Amino acid sequence: MVKDNKNKKSGFTVAEVLITLGIIGIVAAMTIPQVINGYKEREYITKLKKFYTIINQTMMMAIEDNGSIENWGLELSGNSADPSEEKLENDKIIRERFFDIITPYLNVLYRCNELEKECPSYARKSLDGTEFSKFSERLVLVDGTMINSVTVLSPTCELEYGTSKALKNVCGEFLVDLNGSKLPNKTGEDVFIFYYTKYGVVPAGMSEITKTNNTFESLCNKSVSNRLNGYACTAWVLFNENMDYLHCNDLSWSGKKKCK
Repeated sequence: MVKDNKNKKSGFTVAEVLITLGIIGIVAAMTIPQVINGYKEREYITKLKKFYTIINQTMMMAIEDNGSIENWGLELSGNSADPSEEKLENDKIIRERFFDIITPYLNVLYRCNELEKECPSYARKSLDGTEFSKFSERLVLVDGTMINSVTVLSPTCELEYGTSKALKNVCGEFLVDLNGSKLPNKTGEDVFIFYYTKYGVVPAGMSEITKTNNTFESLCNKSVSNRLNGYACTAWVLFNENMDYLHCNDLSWSGKKKCK
């Protein structure tokens, strides 16, 4: 007797379904972190470009209204050779003076200081993971961006870092944390350095910078063991619009601009 197979249904076995789900899970585990990291990097790039535009406009308006930076009453910041309490306190005064001048031109949420709002300090690390310093006094913008660690390198704005007009007239530097106290809090990932000069703001790591050991190749490379590693990533992100230095170590202004 011949059996009728017309109504016989075909389908996947439980084992086949489990195998398929397992493969999907493995692929997802491999690709989702890359997608998330790629999204975060694009977010950082966009926020950094926005901040660069805003801070340049801010500094130029502040100079127009308050005179050239060397006339702002800023004094040379302290360093490891002078860690005295008096000098540290003076550095706080300098930062507050700088913030006093630029705040009217920014969309500020609040300031972190002893008088207005006390904010807990948080640690910052270098690109290679070395803990570098802690942020305390800072200016918090409405989008969560924070301006930190204002340093006066030359009260007369005569420090020479490179070949351009601005880089021959460097006054000091400051850091911007694009997502505030949220992790990773690493220089070169969500924390970036800018120089403020008599002629506007310059992102650290410009190809025109000639100062020894302050170039992209020396201070924007995860394989380099240096507590300042990450200091020279800012210009790369702004002008090449990628953070590929997090994924490969053979990039340079004169050569390869992407990992692939």
